[in-house]
Amino acid sequence: MSPVLSVRDLRVAFRTGGGLARVVNGVDFDVEPGETLAIVGESGSGKSVTSLAVLGLLPQAVTEVHGSAVFDGDELIGRSEEHLRRVRGAGIGMVFQDPMTSLNPVLTVGRQIAEALQAHEKASDRAVRTRAAELLGEVGIPDPQGRLRAYPHQLSGGMRQRVMIAIALAGNPQVLIADEATTALDVTVQAQILELIERLQGEHGMAVVWITHDLGVVAGIADHVIVMYAGRCVEEAAVDDLYSRPSHPYTRGLLSSLPLLDDPRSARERDPLTTMPGLPPDPVALPEGCAFYPRCAYRLDDRCKTEVPPLAPVAAAAENHRAATFYRIDAADEPEGQR
Repeated sequence: MSPVLSVRDLRVAFRTGGGLARVVNGVDFDVEPGETLAIVGESGSGKSVTSLAVLGLLPQAVTEVHGSAVFDGDELIGRSEEHLRRVRGAGIGMVFQDPMTSLNPVLTVGRQIAEALQAHEKASDRAVRTRAAELLGEVGIPDPQGRLRAYPHQLSGGMRQRVMIAIALAGNPQVLIADEATTALDVTVQAQILELIERLQGEHGMAVVWITHDLGVVAGIADHVIVMYAGRCVEEAAVDDLYSRPSHPYTRGLLSSLPLLDDPRSARERDPLTTMPGLPPDPVALPEGCAFYPRCAYRLDDRCKTEVPPLAPVAAAAENHRAATFYRIDAADEPEGQR
């Protein structure tokens, strides 16, 4: 089966007053039809910029984009704005993090869904209104006909995000990108949105790309995971393999920082959450070797400081499990404080 979206050697840099900020540095991935791919990492790792570059949503005046992003056989990098407008929505839909800033506060919900529908097909006002109500019903909003007349501020955060999902579905996309789509929501609503997108994916046969910093979210929804750091993919694997055998120190650090909700000990008895020291590197001044070197508990001074480790297969791991590290971690090797 051919991937519906294939990205190769994607590189993105922003021209700033302090120099060239290299925020994406050679990212490769494939998204298969019907698959859920998760891209995870801290803020500043380049995951959101990767998706925006694929869709041509970065400011051209200050951005340099190189590489390839092929959607359904069509190269997107370097194409005209007119061409990309035909792909956005109809081919690739996107749900952004904060619906309150994504939705227009002075237009009704119905008007905004109608704009998305009319951007890709010609239809009568009545047909558009009927389809808009159907979309609101699909995403689980009660009284969809009545809600068409509502303004964003009249809806809860969860309902606004459902409206954003309805807009993203208006063009019947083959790929849905959810960029931190549950971050601004409380835990209960977050679970509802996750279940909603999973259900809609099954009904529409879409591929889904989840962009998130939360590995706890990824565990229950993804088929495949890419871990990004400083604009590079540092580990990729099937979701079960990543959690059972994390092989990059950064992935280990992310997993160690997750709270264990099923821990039977009381809060007073629990150890404090593990944190990774330091901060991600400045993209204007990336280090010569491995970008994670200053924060890594397993660093090898003779190599990691001067060489960039390639993304290579992990020995004795499942097929397609790769990590960009010179040091292969075993459970017995874990340093104190990361167990």
